[in-house]
This record gives sequence, structure tokens and C-alpha cells, in this order.
Amino acid sequence: MRARRHSRRAAGRTLTAVAITEPGAGSDVAGLATRARRDGGDWVLDGRKLFITNGVQADLVFVAARTSPARHGISIFAVERGTPGFSVGRALDKTGWRSSDTAELLFDGCRIPGDQLLGEVDQGFRAVMRNFQTERIALAAMAVGHCRRALALTLEHVQSRRAFGATLFEKQAIRQRLAMLDARTRAARAYLYHCAWRVTQGEDVVQDVSLLKALTGELVNEVVGTCQQFHGGMGYMRGMAIERLWRDARILAIGGGATEVMLDEAAKRYAGPRT
Repeated sequence: MRARRHSRRAAGRTLTAVAITEPGAGSDVAGLATRARRDGGDWVLDGRKLFITNGVQADLVFVAARTSPARHGISIFAVERGTPGFSVGRALDKTGWRSSDTAELLFDGCRIPGDQLLGEVDQGFRAVMRNFQTERIALAAMAVGHCRRALALTLEHVQSRRAFGATLFEKQAIRQRLAMLDARTRAARAYLYHCAWRVTQGEDVVQDVSLLKALTGELVNEVVGTCQQFHGGMGYMRGMAIERLWRDARILAIGGGATEVMLDEAAKRYAGPRT
């Protein structure tokens, strides 16, 4: 049975989820309260996870849990669907990303074999932090993509929509506003590529990626919000592409590290690298 499961994972047929966030610990990963304790050769997990992507449908969940009282004493465990003591509390109803399964997960005396610990005990925090850099670059790429799509839709709209005897594009304030948002989007895209390249070179990118995430998360909400405004009442109607972009963009300043957390993470490094 276990061999068949490993084969499915290797073939990419296993749906997975990463369970880090909790009701009292989001961007502050070190504040998580879910615990894992040894019991003979097993581990027993107790706690609650929230906002977990793929949580309802996942076959395998990678769970971050506290294994020592030290602030960074966190380990990662692989927990399979159907394990006694592991359940989906509820599917969450989001404003945006409606096609994405997001859930609350519960662990109540969830017993797993000792070999389902990933890596070393108390080393999970470092692994999570490393993963955050690529996740934040991916979220920045989403933000830039949202900006470009919103601008393209809006340029098409304002060039055909007439009001007060002329197209909206002929209104100087509108076309200049769109041009400036396009310029800032192009600059953000270049910064995104620069950060991604630095990752491939094995460089320390924490400060740059934090700045990138903060920049693009705020920019996308400004760009998409302005583009929706220029669509008028139709921009607020379900079924319109700009309305969906507006709903989906909002999470990009929150998920993966809120803007304020990212700015603080970057600012702390002006005095030198953190240990």
C-alpha cells in the first residue's frame, strides 16, 4: 500500500497542501501553536490550521507544528488524508479566488509514524522561510500579470466607450493615468525578473523579495481598482473580467506576507543581515 502511494506521488497524481497558517499565526510563523509530541516511535499532533489552500481535497498535507518551546522550534510532518484525528473543519467562502479550495484543518490526537517527520526535528522554521521567497516571487508575478491584463482590458474599453461627445481615451486625465500605471507596472516587472534571477544565483534575496512583494501587492490593487473605476458601473458587475480581477487582486497584498510585514522585514535589514 505504501509503495503504491509513493508511486502516485512520484507520478504527480497526489494533491498536496501546506498547512502553516493558524488563527493566531499568519505572517508570524514562529507564533504557531499546533504541537507535535513524541509517543514511542510515533508523533501525535494537536492544533488547528486556517486558510489552507487545497485543504479540502488534498491527499497529503505538510503540517508545521511546534516540537520544542524555543521560538523557532518547529518541525514539518507529512499527514495523509484519512489519518485518525485529522479532519477538515470547514471549507472557507472567500471573496476572491473562488475556484481555489481553501479550508480549516483540525488535528486532535492525530497519530502518525515517526518516519513522517520531514527533515530534522526543530528545523522546519528555516525550511518554511526558504520556501517563502519563491512563494512571494510567484505572488508578485501574479500581481504583475493582473496589472497587465487589467490595463489591456481598460485600454480597449476606454478607446471604444463614448461619454460627453468623445471616447474616454480622449480625456487627458484618463489616458495619462493609464500611462503612468503602465510605466509602474513595467518597472515592477523588471524588478520581479531581477529578483527571480538572483534566486537562481543562490543569493540572499530576503530584503529584495520582501520589497517586491510589498510593492506589487499594493500596486496591483491600485491598478485594478483604477481600471475598474474607468469601466464605470459595468466594472462592478459579475461576469465582467475586470470585476473578477478586482476581487482576486485584493489577496495579493495579504497572502504570503502582508504588506506591513514585508516592509518591516525589509527595513530590519538596513542595519545589516539578520541571523
